[in-house]
Amino acid sequence: MSQNEPTGVPSGGSAERHRVLPARAEAIETALEEMMQVVEQHEDLCGDPDEIRLAMREALNNALRHGNQMDSNKKIHLSYSCDPQQGLWVMIRDEGIGFNPDAVPDPTQPENLDRTGGRGVFLMRNLMDAVEFRDGGREVHMRRHPRT
Repeated sequence: MSQNEPTGVPSGGSAERHRVLPARAEAIETALEEMMQVVEQHEDLCGDPDEIRLAMREALNNALRHGNQMDSNKKIHLSYSCDPQQGLWVMIRDEGIGFNPDAVPDPTQPENLDRTGGRGVFLMRNLMDAVEFRDGGREVHMRRHPRT
């Protein structure tokens, strides 16, 4: 099996996948669609798929554009699981230099309304139940708790 193929086998109502993607827009879009198929199969568990799609797209785009600087020689690591006890868990890791998520300005503050940055992190934090940046901002873990 190549590094670009999903691994893990759904069992007992749960699904788990691990992907290593080239830092290319089409690769992350394909991986996002595959993940969303799993989420939509578990919509009663994970909640609104549109909210999840938006948060995931922002995180993946951040890894591609800001983390890996659109360098197709770099990789984006994507892991996720969805199960009845834990809900949805997602990890996205890039090979960039990282960033300080606490230094990202709040885009809802009047002085930041015209800024172009910071909206992705804001959306991720507001659409997911938990968002944690690790390894100097190169890795993000997100969770949606079970909705049942």
